[in-house]
Amino acid sequence: MFRRYNGTPIKTIKAINRFFPYVMPKRGDALVYTNFEIDMGNALAYLEKINKLRSKEDQIKIFDLYLAAIHRLYLERPRLNRFILNRRYYQRNEHLYFFVSKREISDDGEERTIGLQLGPRDALFEVHEKARSYIRESKTGQSDKSDEKAVEILMKFPRFIVRFFAWLMYGFMDQHNLMPKSLASTDSLHGSAYIANLGSFGVTTLPFHHLYNYGDISIFFVIGALEKKAYINPETGVIETKTITQMRTTVDERIADGVYFSNSFQLFLDLFQHPEKLEKAPENAKNPYPGVKFKKLKKF
Repeated sequence: MFRRYNGTPIKTIKAINRFFPYVMPKRGDALVYTNFEIDMGNALAYLEKINKLRSKEDQIKIFDLYLAAIHRLYLERPRLNRFILNRRYYQRNEHLYFFVSKREISDDGEERTIGLQLGPRDALFEVHEKARSYIRESKTGQSDKSDEKAVEILMKFPRFIVRFFAWLMYGFMDQHNLMPKSLASTDSLHGSAYIANLGSFGVTTLPFHHLYNYGDISIFFVIGALEKKAYINPETGVIETKTITQMRTTVDERIADGVYFSNSFQLFLDLFQHPEKLEKAPENAKNPYPGVKFKKLKKF
């Protein structure tokens, strides 16, 4: 078997779990959907506090918090950064998050997919700087669109050739670790997670997104806009108003069990109650891949 560029096979998976990909061979066979609300009160107060000391052009945005929290989640809960291809479990050896940036908020606004590469020591402010750089580049038209140009050329061929190419690349080569890194690295379905920030468009009624059977993304996040919601305080019986946002997640249940996912999402919610934690990387981030050895990580 050829070595995969972005992951290392895991040999410590229990037999019962190794069996799952044989009865659920496709990612679409193993989808689990989760919906939860994030109480944004502390997070908004935190942003107001830290942004007082920052210039208007350098404000920390809510989306920066989402990105930093998801990255922190992956650092502390490394099983989330796993994927399955050709019935084999892999631990991803990178943290790569994809999201869409629009030049303008309109039906016909041009979209650019951004791949944000983060490291084990990147916390909120590092995430902010890197994300801002990528977004600025995408909106000025200087970002690379070689993948779109390649698809435009491909779609000029007859349909049977396009169909054969799709099978060859995604149905065979990707599954057997033969897809060239130069091609896979431009594909937004080869990464740790895909994040759809519908909140930037004011969307509060969120869909659940599916996972793709090709590529190797195991989790899809959909984030909504801020909204006010009334709650009854169970201790006092008083009606209170909170600022919340909805989040939908779609996960490949084969990469971890239900308890692991539940504990992971509880950690995620806790980060928004204590957003100051996002300012520093977790202490164990020097080796966010327990049980798996990577040559690349020797430099950390």
